[in-house]
Amino acid sequence: MKRCLNFLVLVSAIVISPWSLSQPAIVDGEVVMSRAEVEQVVKNWPPEMQRAAANDEGDRLETLNQSLANKKIALEAAKLSPDADPDIYWEYFFLIQQAQSKFVFDQYMKSLEVPDMAALAQERYATEKDKYALVKEKRLSSHILFACPPGCPREPLRPIAREVLDKLDAGADFAEMAAQYSQDPGTKDKGGKLELWMGKGEPNIAPPYLGGLFAIEEVGGYSTVVDTQFGLHIIRLDDIQPAYYKEWPEVKDEIIQRLEADYRELAAKEFKQRFRMSEDVRIDGPAMEEIFAPYKTAEE
Repeated sequence: MKRCLNFLVLVSAIVISPWSLSQPAIVDGEVVMSRAEVEQVVKNWPPEMQRAAANDEGDRLETLNQSLANKKIALEAAKLSPDADPDIYWEYFFLIQQAQSKFVFDQYMKSLEVPDMAALAQERYATEKDKYALVKEKRLSSHILFACPPGCPREPLRPIAREVLDKLDAGADFAEMAAQYSQDPGTKDKGGKLELWMGKGEPNIAPPYLGGLFAIEEVGGYSTVVDTQFGLHIIRLDDIQPAYYKEWPEVKDEIIQRLEADYRELAAKEFKQRFRMSEDVRIDGPAMEEIFAPYKTAEE
């Protein structure tokens, strides 16, 4: 689609721009390619294509032939008529319009001057440290899983899970209990260790599991029996990585990039806002009613 739009922008420029007819460099009947146009065509060729055309007249003739053919094909669009070919004409019309709109917007964004954000970034680091520099607490855990996917009756498993939890509270070895009872094939033979540091809101981790894990008060402690979509869990807290703040040099570039992105986003919104309806807009109400009449829903 992007290639198509870029091509249509070029078509539009060829059709409507007077400079394309000045200083002819290639003339084939009524179709003319000016020197400036050929220079731009060649400029946009890949380097290997440019070298081949520069060093070999046969290659040059072939590539220019392709470019001239592209122009001739593009000029066929000028023959479209809203009366003779309304569907095709309006498809072409709106593709050109969309391409032109995108081109103008892209040029604006390319020319946008973003101010130096270094001072503002340091201010934000000082005033919004939680947003820009906080590394939240993470926890490491092991678990014993009594597997029971959705639809499986869980009540018969609860007394077993509570019994295992009682044994652990009484001093039973967690790795031995995991090897004996856990139905998680990936961890049962590793002492139940998940070997994954988890933070609150961790994606792809069942929220009830995280809730149970972060409710444990000290390393080595156990959760109550926790329900997830996988079954019942007994969770052990193995380690805690405390929350901390990154130092300014670590986050400087990231904060600047985020502020620059925010600036560009706001500038884009403001640019588009300029072209919305003005206070002087006039809309033909009866015409709008006729246009939208076929799309109105029937009254019940």
